[in-house]
Amino acid sequence: MSTSCGADPGAVDTREPVAQSSTTAGTDVAEQLGTLAAAHDRWVAAAPADYTVARVDRCPGCAQEPQTLAVHDDEVVSLGGDASTVVDVFGTIEESIRDGAAVDVEYHAELGYPLRVTIDRDGDGVNDVDLEFGDLAAMPIVRSLHELQAAERRWEAQGLDSYRYVFRVDCTCDESGTFEIDIRAGLVAAVLPLDEGARSSSLSPGVAIDAVFDDLEEWFTDSAEIVEEGILAVDVRMDPHLGYPRWFQIEAEDMDGEFFTGRFTMVVTLDLIGTLDPIESNLGADPDDLSEVENAFARWDEAAIDDYRYVLTVHCECPEQVSGPFEVTVRDGRLDAAVLIGDGSAVEDVISIVDAFDLIGLAIFSGTEVDVTYDALLGYPQLVIIDPEAVAVDGGTAFSIIDLESISD
Repeated sequence: MSTSCGADPGAVDTREPVAQSSTTAGTDVAEQLGTLAAAHDRWVAAAPADYTVARVDRCPGCAQEPQTLAVHDDEVVSLGGDASTVVDVFGTIEESIRDGAAVDVEYHAELGYPLRVTIDRDGDGVNDVDLEFGDLAAMPIVRSLHELQAAERRWEAQGLDSYRYVFRVDCTCDESGTFEIDIRAGLVAAVLPLDEGARSSSLSPGVAIDAVFDDLEEWFTDSAEIVEEGILAVDVRMDPHLGYPRWFQIEAEDMDGEFFTGRFTMVVTLDLIGTLDPIESNLGADPDDLSEVENAFARWDEAAIDDYRYVLTVHCECPEQVSGPFEVTVRDGRLDAAVLIGDGSAVEDVISIVDAFDLIGLAIFSGTEVDVTYDALLGYPQLVIIDPEAVAVDGGTAFSIIDLESISD
């Protein structure tokens, strides 16, 4: 299989009459196997190592809903989808031919992969296998900040602000798990852990896909030196149609980092599984709260302030290492530093402005009462109280963001 992959490949158009067909029952087995072998040779010679392909299964009892399979290094990385690759289907075809089943296959003339496969194993006239494959496209490889930013522009061009995706992280460190995340009107509306790893994990992947781009950009920029030294490797595959990160791997050797030390390999898989209707999905939310946070979020987004500083205070009966106040510095839209005002000690896990909007969104969509004061000009949340009655008994969430100022130094 070829390992080449263009930076911006288009989908292979399978609608043109470019297919070569094998015949069904009654055809010489050797002829069918010869046609199969020729198609397989074309696949090995020309196919991308990483690709997406549209797939419909029309077998009896199958859901028959179209899927888009994503394959990396001949392994399916789609979450919740079919687990068979093109190579797997080649194997099914060969096995069925040798078993004497009635097999009819249409192969793509250029890449050789099966466009349509029907298999009647017991000769009763009912197809036990009925698969159709459509557009196949290479997943672009991203190994630099420039390529990442080009993919991000493609994602932004989709204009999606209400969607659902599945996020899975597999790490040789202690953190792994699979989550389903709903984004509505650009805000996190729900985070659902799908496995035991997610339920027990301290990971917090409840972010829009835009924030995943921010995280990857941080790996490519802040870690550039150790990438060049070979200590850290960042490898990303993008969805060829929508531009979001389908699969990425971060591998470190003897790394002394802020969150991880020593050796680790982290593989993250994302699968956009559908768009959401923001009108229907908002039926459980308070319309006034929803309108208010959407307008505030739009003002903050439009302000486009990338470098700024603010004071954060968490209002709780907590030690100052938890409650603050903290001075938080953001550069290029990402948290750069946070220190406890008073002794200047560094702290981690502070609430960013994006985090604040996500917490507000989650509360609104879950029907929890919120009381928020937004900055009239810039829209960022100045005072946030989530579940006010619970806060009164040291529950809920309450924090303030004040003295926000743009910085240029």
